[in-house]
Amino acid sequence: MSLLNLQPRLIGFAGHRNVPDRLALRQAIRRELRMMRETFGPRLTAISGAAAGADLVFLGACVELRIPTVVILPFPRQRFAEDFDDSEELKMAEHLMSVALAEYVAPGGKLAPEANQSVLRHLLEWADAFLFAWNGEPACGMDGTGEAVAEARDLGVPSRIIDAASLEVRWTFEPDMKRGARHGFRTRKELLEFLDSRLDGQPD
Repeated sequence: MSLLNLQPRLIGFAGHRNVPDRLALRQAIRRELRMMRETFGPRLTAISGAAAGADLVFLGACVELRIPTVVILPFPRQRFAEDFDDSEELKMAEHLMSVALAEYVAPGGKLAPEANQSVLRHLLEWADAFLFAWNGEPACGMDGTGEAVAEARDLGVPSRIIDAASLEVRWTFEPDMKRGARHGFRTRKELLEFLDSRLDGQPD
């Protein structure tokens, strides 16, 4: 196996809070994650937020497929919990965060939407590829999924887009597998040490 494929590759995720059919989306995400693992190698690692809606569907699919996850939050957990209207969904988020490899709070953001935008910028900075669950609507805010899709394209991050309604999937452009991981580290340990130095970790 190529040494490039032994690097931990990061797959980022963003999607809408309102998910019409969670089961169908989960199945679509699982298919895409399997494809991503075949493409990027066995050390694929997911990096995402943990907001209500599509984020939790994605993190749950990663757990089912035993793909390690790194979670970045816009606020510390106590403040983050205030963004949930459904107590059961909050419990799910807390469980998925508890089984992540690491959990961080993005620096510099005190209020939404700036704090949520800070999370997206960190995901886009390090992800080797992105998976979006997007309804195709133009960006309507600085922290929206449409804005993230546009930023990923501008930054040259290959993105796999799941249409939130039809569940059809397409690449914005395909990844160049001759390139190494964007973060440049050889192991997950080195990657996590780097993230520890850049972001505020959350206690277990």
